[in-house]
Amino acid sequence: MDRQRRAGFFFVLPAVAYFAFVFVIPLAESVLGSFYRTQPGGVSQFVGVRLYDRVLTDPSFWKTVRNTVTLLLMSVPVTAVLALCAALGLHRLLSLRWRSVWTAMYFLPFSASLVAAALVWQWMYDPVYGVFNHALGWVGLPALKWLQSLDLVLPSLALVNVWARLGFDTLIFLAALQAIPGEYYEAAAIDGASRRQMFSRVTLPLLNPQIVMVAILEIIFNFKVFDTVYATTQGGPAGASQTVIMLLYDTAFKFFRLGEASVIAVFVFVSLLLLTLVQWRLFRRQVEY
Repeated sequence: MDRQRRAGFFFVLPAVAYFAFVFVIPLAESVLGSFYRTQPGGVSQFVGVRLYDRVLTDPSFWKTVRNTVTLLLMSVPVTAVLALCAALGLHRLLSLRWRSVWTAMYFLPFSASLVAAALVWQWMYDPVYGVFNHALGWVGLPALKWLQSLDLVLPSLALVNVWARLGFDTLIFLAALQAIPGEYYEAAAIDGASRRQMFSRVTLPLLNPQIVMVAILEIIFNFKVFDTVYATTQGGPAGASQTVIMLLYDTAFKFFRLGEASVIAVFVFVSLLLLTLVQWRLFRRQVEY
């Protein structure tokens, strides 16, 4: 190994070591732990795939999967579309100062603690003192039990996730819009293209890498959501908002069934890996400026 390659190796070594200790080793331990049942006192017993059979045939597990997927479907498309609309609006602002101000305002929710933000939203959703029910009362509508209703709890949590992630995705789309050369739009205008045609034939195709990336990041975030749900509902009412990660947490740290928790962790990893690979394969396109 020559001197330049050796220097490069030492530069990336801290990142590789961090990734290994934080991600690779815990993943390997989770996979290994999914084949063992931990007995009281810390004694482990090899049980093969029996824990997989127990978890994957449990109706309560699939209920949490359904809750997670429902929350994901409510959050991801809305977040991506609103972020793209917000980025387009910011990109049209001619004043750099006002563009920066509005961009910072959109990004502020992302920089806030999810637990603190969730507690604020919990107060806003309060059926007696909440802002939303007061607003409904002003227009003559009855109060709603946002987080206490089996039908409204997931849409209410989806709104929190959209609010928390909107600024981050907006920043990604805005940076991508600013990187598109203006000559493309000038050429399209000379050819007689309308604004709608410019958006569909120029802007959207060139934003494809960012759209795919935002979709992947949002799917991962919403599939692993824990903070906002735990701080607001703790999985209630009657398990209507319990997600896969909440079930993993309860299984591991409330009931101390570490083997079953490892099975759930492996399921989450495999699901996200397959979703990411499929999405990357189907929607990724080569973009040339």
